[in-house]
Amino acid sequence: MKKFLLYVRQYFLIILGAAAYGIGTTCFIQAAKIATGGVVGVFNVVNLIHEIPVGLCVLIVNIPLIIISFFKFKPRFAINSMIGIVLTSAAIDLSAMLLGRFLPFTEDMLLSALAGALFNGAGTGLIMRNGSSTGGSDIITKLIHRKLRHLKGGVIAAALGLVVCVFYFVVTRDVQGTLYSALTIVVSNKVFDLVLYGGSDSKTVYIITDNSEKMAEAILTETHAGATILDGTGAYTKSDRKIILCVIRNSVFPTLKQLVKSVDENAFMIVTTSSEVFGKGYEDFNTERL
Repeated sequence: MKKFLLYVRQYFLIILGAAAYGIGTTCFIQAAKIATGGVVGVFNVVNLIHEIPVGLCVLIVNIPLIIISFFKFKPRFAINSMIGIVLTSAAIDLSAMLLGRFLPFTEDMLLSALAGALFNGAGTGLIMRNGSSTGGSDIITKLIHRKLRHLKGGVIAAALGLVVCVFYFVVTRDVQGTLYSALTIVVSNKVFDLVLYGGSDSKTVYIITDNSEKMAEAILTETHAGATILDGTGAYTKSDRKIILCVIRNSVFPTLKQLVKSVDENAFMIVTTSSEVFGKGYEDFNTERL
């Protein structure tokens, strides 16, 4: 039952992300006659020349990428990507059908660019966070990243976004529209990163204290986080010390900080940011990400 509910939650969030992506693309970006990144952005530009069903075109172009996904990635990711692609494509065209008569919502291009970026970035982040993708540049980015590990996903996405901006300018010769398109892509990527990685950011904390047993017990009971006691030796004093290692979510860190202070005011605490943590209570090892 618990596993079933997790699946329900996962696919609900994918549907929610697809709806947000569709609204952002149609109601703000397309309505303002600018473009977003990736394959959708290319068809945003084509739509300026000749009106087309953007969602349907995106779906058709993604068919070969879906097939490639089944060979290059895990079957679960490929299936979820297929679902994500179908949902986002449908959301784009449904938004146009249902809300088209009310568009544009605003004549202000800056508001349209920012709102579109917010919806697109949040939608894509929700979809990717739940093991799916919007296809197109998402899959292309993953394929490139597999071959060129030294390149970050954000760098690859930015390069693909630049291609869309150049294409937009070549077709429209509109400098203002090109700049707003670039703004949309940059802000969308930032929101995407925040949704995809921000909620999962954790802190790795090392605590050096003379009250290691009491400290570890307090951490276990008060924060419900795990802790590991390591052996350490002072380089200067040559004395043996105990070091407590724990990984804790950002939301719980203020509690831990106060806890350490209350147990041992002289404790030495080292804090680092951990963008990814795998294991029980955190990220699944099987999760596919950029």
